[in-house]
Amino acid sequence: MARTQRRRTAPATTGGEQPADSARRIRENLPRPAAAPVSTGIARPELRRRRNPFGFLARLQPRAVADVIAELRKVTWPTFSETRYLTIVVAIVAVIMGLFLGGVDLFFGWIIERLFF
Repeated sequence: MARTQRRRTAPATTGGEQPADSARRIRENLPRPAAAPVSTGIARPELRRRRNPFGFLARLQPRAVADVIAELRKVTWPTFSETRYLTIVVAIVAVIMGLFLGGVDLFFGWIIERLFF
């Protein structure tokens, strides 16, 4: 995320303050451009950067692993007692649903057996 500079607002003008003075204060609080580098007068050749011949592959590389790690850092992990409690709840619900679906299957099997056999 890029950082932004906030402009400070000038305080409210009092009776003795001139509008030009207020405008000057606002101008002074604006961000100033960076100063130009001071030239020493010596001409230096620019160093050529060595380019990676496979640099174009960096743009093609998926950032999936970095994204996964970033998301995992945001996770609020449950405590051991919460994990144990929720595991027990899931096991109980699974057993109850298994018994229910098994009963429904036996019931429909009994109906089909009575009707067709």
